[in-house]
Amino acid sequence: MKLGSKGARTLPLSFATGSAAGAIRARGVCLARFAAFIKKENGAVAVIAGLAIPVLLGFTGLALEYGQMLVVRAEAQRTADLASYAGAVAYAQNGDTGPMVDAATGVARLNGFSASEIVVVLDTSFPTASGTAVRATITTPKPLYLPSLLGGDTSVDVTASAVAGALGGEPACIQALDSNGSGITLSGGAMLQADECAVASNAEVAAPCGTSIITASLSYDSANAPDTGGCNTIRTPEGDAARMVRRPTPDPLEDLEAIVLARDQMAATAMLSPPGDVVVAAGPDVDFGWNSQRTINQAEAVGCTASLTSADSIWTFSCPGQTTVNLGNVTLGGGLTLHFNPGGAATTTYNLSGSIDNGGDRMSFAGGTYNVADGINTGGGSVTEFGAGTYRIGRSDKRCNGDLYSICNTSELTFEGPSEFVLPGGVRNSGGASLTLGTGNGNSFRIGPSSSGDAISTGGGAETIMGDADGGVFEVAGWIDGGSGGSCLVLSSAELHEIKGSVIASGAVRFGAGLYVIDGYMHLGGNGGGTAPCGGETISIEAEDTTFLISANGPEPSGGRCRDEAFCVTSGYSDVHFTAPQTGPFADLAFVGPLDPSRYQGALFAGGAGDSVVSGAFYFPNGPITLSGGASASGSDGECLQVIGAEISMSGGTSVASECNLPGAATQGRVVLLR
Repeated sequence: MKLGSKGARTLPLSFATGSAAGAIRARGVCLARFAAFIKKENGAVAVIAGLAIPVLLGFTGLALEYGQMLVVRAEAQRTADLASYAGAVAYAQNGDTGPMVDAATGVARLNGFSASEIVVVLDTSFPTASGTAVRATITTPKPLYLPSLLGGDTSVDVTASAVAGALGGEPACIQALDSNGSGITLSGGAMLQADECAVASNAEVAAPCGTSIITASLSYDSANAPDTGGCNTIRTPEGDAARMVRRPTPDPLEDLEAIVLARDQMAATAMLSPPGDVVVAAGPDVDFGWNSQRTINQAEAVGCTASLTSADSIWTFSCPGQTTVNLGNVTLGGGLTLHFNPGGAATTTYNLSGSIDNGGDRMSFAGGTYNVADGINTGGGSVTEFGAGTYRIGRSDKRCNGDLYSICNTSELTFEGPSEFVLPGGVRNSGGASLTLGTGNGNSFRIGPSSSGDAISTGGGAETIMGDADGGVFEVAGWIDGGSGGSCLVLSSAELHEIKGSVIASGAVRFGAGLYVIDGYMHLGGNGGGTAPCGGETISIEAEDTTFLISANGPEPSGGRCRDEAFCVTSGYSDVHFTAPQTGPFADLAFVGPLDPSRYQGALFAGGAGDSVVSGAFYFPNGPITLSGGASASGSDGECLQVIGAEISMSGGTSVASECNLPGAATQGRVVLLR
């Protein structure tokens, strides 16, 4: 072995050459195996790609096919809408199906559809001003490209339909709204007569043999057709079978501005508060009795004079030059008359820390401002008169018919007008007594409750008259009890009557014109009673140019036939007249029942309440309207009774008659799409 010059060891040439060749051979094997692997993977990808591409193309084709079908469907629907509208216009003009078909077909052609692709027919399921509606149906084939490649259907029919008709005709004047209720039900010889308007129910209709519904047309919305018992009970005024169709009927009043205003006003009245107590500084008493010197001394103590005319038994009390007179109790003894500050200025203020008690023959008071802390009481057989002025009268501490009131009248009591009344403790006018609160117009009333809750209470045979309050206030925070049989109650006319409580009556009542908002119930005759002399004539219930909004809040009046009803008229009332105003925001609305859907109390016309005339809408959207026992209601000559309730039930020989030309009803010729 040779050593190099540097001492390195030299390997044999043959050995070095063999090692390099082995390395090269090993590298070539690896490359060959990798190339073979690559060839295998490329084949798998090619197979997957070959299978996926047709599927992706299929989905793309389906999307394109569906999109094109939606376009065709939209075009067909638009054309059907236009065609039905054109056909309905033509049919409304002449009632001929020829021009109807021509008009609809012409529209279809203009929009690219052939005459063979449209069908135009009358649709009797939609009553209209023309008698029926017009249905146009477009049916057009849509080519299918993808299924044809696979051997499937080559086209599919695309169909679109529309219905149009002329609104108007006979609006419904008798209507039951509740689709889950009993609808319109007649029994026992009842008759519902609507000669010039329609009858509608969103539920069933039952008019068996012995009853009758006279109407131009009737609609219902139930699986069962109207039940007539096989008799011709639903007929036109001419005796022919009335046209009947199945369809729902919307509430025609629900969205009226008047109903929105009614809801707001009901909420405002529910918040009404009674007037506060009358507070007056203590003053000296003046007792006008037979001890003349004592009375004279008492008068002088307040800076006034008193003189007695023995021959006539008349006391005269005078306060010349005084603008304010402060007193305690003012009383009058039996057999005496008192003239209280005659000729006194109307600007004079009289403050009484006690009460005014008339136990004598007559008391007459000059007009002015009276602040009386403990009430006014009149004795039987006496006459008490006040001039026009302002009267703030607090609640008495003396019982009157068992309760405490601001005014207790058992005889004859008159306040001239125009006057303003603030009576925190209410008014009681006992049986056989006469009370006048203000005369003429321009009066104003703010009345609170007595200890029993009555704000105005009238006994049997009593007459209570309230002067008109146009331009003034009428606020009653308590019940109004119109009295027993033979009584007479006349309420003021006023733009707005707010009553936080119920209104009940058994005698004659005259409601002055205006809007009445009753945050309680209205029961007339629930405990008997009826007509009586009132204001110079014999009446039952009179209400002209009035609208009543009834909330049915608070405790319900007890007893009688009016139980569970928001409004009721019954018993001996046989001449009842309610007439809605013709102008203003509540024009043509006579009654509006509870609008709170949780208050389902309704209205009742019961036995004896015959010859009732209601002109205007009688609207109880959440409660039933019932007529029973021979009761009747109708619109007066030339006026309209519109009865709209959740349900309508009539039995026992009752009748409702209505002739309506309802405002806002669509006129014939106004064509709209119905479906």
